[in-house]
Amino acid sequence: MFSPIFSYNNNILNNISGIEFSRGIITQASLIPELDSTLKKKAYIQSVHASTTIDGNILTIDEVSKLLNGSDAVVDDKVKNEVMDYGYVLTNLDKYHDNGKITEHLLLDMYGEITKNVSVNTPHGQRYRDVDINVKDMDTDRVRFIPPSNMHVPRLMEDLISWINNSNEISPILVAGIVHYEFLRIHPFMECNGRTAKALTKLILYTKGYDIKRYFTLDECYNNDINAYLNALKSADDTFDLTHWLEYFTKNFLISVTRVKADVQRLLTISPSPNELDKQLILKDNQIKIINYIQEFGQITNKETTILLEISSQASHNNLKKLQKMKIITRKGSGRSTFYVLNRVNEKLRKKLMK
Repeated sequence: MFSPIFSYNNNILNNISGIEFSRGIITQASLIPELDSTLKKKAYIQSVHASTTIDGNILTIDEVSKLLNGSDAVVDDKVKNEVMDYGYVLTNLDKYHDNGKITEHLLLDMYGEITKNVSVNTPHGQRYRDVDINVKDMDTDRVRFIPPSNMHVPRLMEDLISWINNSNEISPILVAGIVHYEFLRIHPFMECNGRTAKALTKLILYTKGYDIKRYFTLDECYNNDINAYLNALKSADDTFDLTHWLEYFTKNFLISVTRVKADVQRLLTISPSPNELDKQLILKDNQIKIINYIQEFGQITNKETTILLEISSQASHNNLKKLQKMKIITRKGSGRSTFYVLNRVNEKLRKKLMK
């Protein structure tokens, strides 16, 4: 049975305390839907870029952003597929858990999506590796560490998944950090273990309510200093003790979430008046779907709203009219050419945040 070895030292405890403080401020903040969506999209793009870059993808963050926003950027198919496949997984995390539980079947599904179009030469499929492998340094081609034999992978993964689903007495932050390391130590697949480990980490935080509105990403911290990331992992390889790794993990979690807290607080100081923010709190699910649709496609018509919400044309009109009254959307055109767009709130800041 999997049983991680680590100690609760002052650094880890202080980091968790700081994370909880920032998390409380962020989760209680009320941002208008457009700014909420902006922060989510910023974190999403950063996460996809950083995670694929760590694995050797050469695309810049601007190129990644264009791809994820639907641009037909002229790039190599392999690097494009790495971005698009990983982006798909991050936007569909709900598909990969069963009422908050991680299962082998859904984990294999997630891996299958991450590697769907990545390599045509390596037969991976939705299964664990069936050969022994060495993990080499990308720059020097030297062996960095040797994962367990392929014969032990199914049992090790079964133990890890069982531990994840029965770790309710440990902070979700530590659970995510422990699983991130242990997954990489096992290296259960032929390729893309790094991306799968990061996606699994996000999934655990998501299912345990610690994705913090999807405003933040840990991957950016790893990518900013890859050597520090690898050295922290190696410390656990060398000592079989995860304490130093968890110090690193919680420190970078704190750095990331503190930055998000600062963004949120800055946005709150220039957001609409409290009365207008109060209006946001009474938005219905259908109205939120409309806002998300416009955020993704730029505009929406009454007919598109009817199809999106599966309601009558009159009911669609009423939802759109309510959002207009709240000054969240604006009507453009006339007659059959009428469409609706989001109000451009704090456009200069919104663009700055997306950089």
